Amino acid sequence: MRYLFAKEGHEDILKDLINSVRIDSNQEPFEYIEILNSFNLKENILDKESIVDVKAKTKSGETIIIEIQRIGNQSFIYRSLYYWAKSYYTNLKSKDIYSDLTPVISINILDFNLIKDSDKPHSCYFIKELETNHILTNHLEIHFLELKKFNNNNNNLYEGLSDWFKFLNSKDKLEDTMEVLVKKNPIMKEVYDEYNKFVKSNDLYNGYSNYERDYFNVLMLNEERIKGIEEGIQKGIEEGIKKGIERGKEEGKKEQQISIARNFKRAGIDIKIISENTGLSLDEIEKL
Repeated sequence: MRYLFAKEGHEDILKDLINSVRIDSNQEPFEYIEILNSFNLKENILDKESIVDVKAKTKSGETIIIEIQRIGNQSFIYRSLYYWAKSYYTNLKSKDIYSDLTPVISINILDFNLIKDSDKPHSCYFIKELETNHILTNHLEIHFLELKKFNNNNNNLYEGLSDWFKFLNSKDKLEDTMEVLVKKNPIMKEVYDEYNKFVKSNDLYNGYSNYERDYFNVLMLNEERIKGIEEGIQKGIEEGIKKGIERGKEEGKKEQQISIARNFKRAGIDIKIISENTGLSLDEIEKL
């Protein structure tokens, strides 16, 4: 997918996907798309944590980010918001003013179900007023394409986006699917040609297989780190509570000793006797 969408020269393929998503959401399509992070197998795998899969810009200044994820859970919602926020924040240079900020459009292609209580394969989110549905701004626009929710025989998607869902969902019968799509949608011939070029190129295919292997190794390592941090935090909390209770007991015991010593002193008992019976020092008793 990164090869298809982010490789230099594939701007028309990327633009067709983006415009299909936009049109399905009743938004205006774009005439020009510039890829900002071109496909490169030599990139550092550790940078994957902070760089989205595809980043592009339109002629009018909108930033478009695309994230492609095969596995995930509800936490992906927060991840998508984080990537959107990071892209929005970096659009503002040090000498710019807030009105210089430009919209960021986030498109997330997911091979797992994310949005609960919804069967829609394509969901689009804006910031809206709760009762009137008035859109506050077009600067936040987040799309989720949930591949597993797509039904080939029953969907209300824009035809161009439906074709993309068919391609992205084709695993066992790709040739049969593409034979139909290529005849009806010109961009799909280019998509299929580039797909075949990728899988038949040892350098590209093996290079990306190594990249993906390293990527999932990093994911596993990060999960272990997070688990270790969580366990450390829990242990720290438990030790803190234990120490707090012990300290509270000590402070309570001290207060009780002072109260007894003060009463003994008022009764005229010798401070040495008070010290022996309360454990307080002579100096502490004299100050009472």
